Amino acid sequence: MSSLRDALAPGAAGTMALDEFARWTIEALAPHGFEPGNALALIGVCRDELMFAIESAIAAEWGAAFDISSLAGMVWLGSSGMAAAAHHAPGLDGRRRYVIVVMPHIGVAEDGSVGLVLRDGQHHESSACGALVGLQQELATGLRRDELDHDDLEMSLLRRDVVADLGPGETPDLVALTDLVRRLASDEMARLADGLVRNADADVAMFSGVVVHHHDEDRVYVADAWVTLRDDAVRRALHR
Repeated sequence: MSSLRDALAPGAAGTMALDEFARWTIEALAPHGFEPGNALALIGVCRDELMFAIESAIAAEWGAAFDISSLAGMVWLGSSGMAAAAHHAPGLDGRRRYVIVVMPHIGVAEDGSVGLVLRDGQHHESSACGALVGLQQELATGLRRDELDHDDLEMSLLRRDVVADLGPGETPDLVALTDLVRRLASDEMARLADGLVRNADADVAMFSGVVVHHHDEDRVYVADAWVTLRDDAVRRALHR
């Protein structure tokens, strides 16, 4: 799969159904010593109820997960949150293992319109991801804000982190913005997880992608997947 934009087509080659993706994480990590019962999943997705399905699929394979989710799928758990996760992983065999999944989401309506999804019980389509649709519209006006609003904390953090990464005059469309948020969230988790490998002798796997909501099914686009073992701290790519 070359890009998220390619993955928006219904049934796009290289994308996976939710259950298929969850099973693949098991298969990809088995050669590296990961298996259900000896690893803790950390799931970072958008707070949207549409994301419950991917959380459930992962939990069905790996068991109950440590929730690192925030608005739009960003990650702001920080060192304290990571320290909590570090103490929750199984370790009976002398190794602690973490399976990190970072996934924002994007809707594709039946007519192909990007950023829309028809939710259960509603007559009309609504935004997905709503936070990113709103932010993209704001950026398109030329407005750049980076102050923190304690009455809208996560949205202001999202805005701040995105604006800090954009070049002068750069205005990504929704697809590019979604992929940017995926990268920002994944980079932050990789930074935090590096401390686990180096300071806590842990094995860490990362699956970074986007959930695409079509009118009839959800698919997973995987942009990056890797595992780092405590023995040598080398990042090994995971392939299907």
